[in-house]
Amino acid sequence: MKRSISCLAVLALLIGHLLTAAAGRAATPFYQGKTIEITVPSRAGGGTDTMARIISSFLPAYVPGKPGVVLRNVPGGAGVIGNNVFYVKGKPDGLHLMMNASSSVALQLRSRDIVKYDLTKYKHIGHINRGSNLLLIRKAVLKRLYDPKAEPVVCGTKEGEETWLGMALWGKEVLGWNIRFIPGYAGTSDLELALRRGELDMFGTSNAFIINRLREEGLVTVIAQGGIYKNKKYVRRPDFPDDPTFVEVLGKKKPDGLSWQAYMAWIGPEEVDKFLVAPRNTPKEYIAILTAAFEKITKDPKFDQLVKQMVSDFYGVGVGQETGDLLKEVLTAPPEALDYGRNLQVKYGLVATKK
Repeated sequence: MKRSISCLAVLALLIGHLLTAAAGRAATPFYQGKTIEITVPSRAGGGTDTMARIISSFLPAYVPGKPGVVLRNVPGGAGVIGNNVFYVKGKPDGLHLMMNASSSVALQLRSRDIVKYDLTKYKHIGHINRGSNLLLIRKAVLKRLYDPKAEPVVCGTKEGEETWLGMALWGKEVLGWNIRFIPGYAGTSDLELALRRGELDMFGTSNAFIINRLREEGLVTVIAQGGIYKNKKYVRRPDFPDDPTFVEVLGKKKPDGLSWQAYMAWIGPEEVDKFLVAPRNTPKEYIAILTAAFEKITKDPKFDQLVKQMVSDFYGVGVGQETGDLLKEVLTAPPEALDYGRNLQVKYGLVATKK
């Protein structure tokens, strides 16, 4: 009898131990001991890379299990190379993410043959909108912009697809700006460096840190800003209240009809700006964890302070499906408007494929 009781006691202890161990395993967060890799489809030092590094520095604190985070830069083709690879080979395991940019939206929007991805099919974590772009020009060449007989102002671009380029293209087409476009730069940091060297005279960005730095050094002036679309009109960014919107610059020469439809389609991607995504087919439970973490990060006062210190005093946030819905809206522009924009690219010597 004593032996039976002893055996039962041992068995009960063993079962209790197994249940406790199983409960411990179940309670272990998925991300504990793991590393999240964030692909950045551009070079280090640019706006997309900066935003990825800011977000990555907060992720461990808000993802249960406190995973490690590493960044992998895959530059080339204004984001095409990184997106093409990530779209096909990105692992849907909750550990692989991409920090994307509006240039990737613009490339898909204009149906470039080199685009092999569909941004609407990614799993969307959230986006940061830094506000509209500003078009900068070296002070030393400003007069040449309005003189058709002078040497053309050199406008640098990555692949001739950036949203800010709409102001330069329609400025040339509608206002007769004296511009020559040179595509092929790897990113915003390269454009800034080229401007400092005198290699180019004009480029655009929404990065207030870069804009203010160049202005304070006396190198550039702002020609126009895209503006924030509010109540069916463009208004100036709160952090740049003295710089005119492109609509103000156009004045009575502002086009209507198809031309303006095309311009609106061109600048639409900047509404998304920088956005974090996961590969197709990533399980919804991982997306829920990452989306919740993203939302918490963007509400952290330290995040707000860092973004305002390194990127912009003004920015907006979208989370999860908000980002996906915005991308779908932007990527459904009328075909004839897209053709108009492509024709301008071809007309002014930018790298583009008519389709």
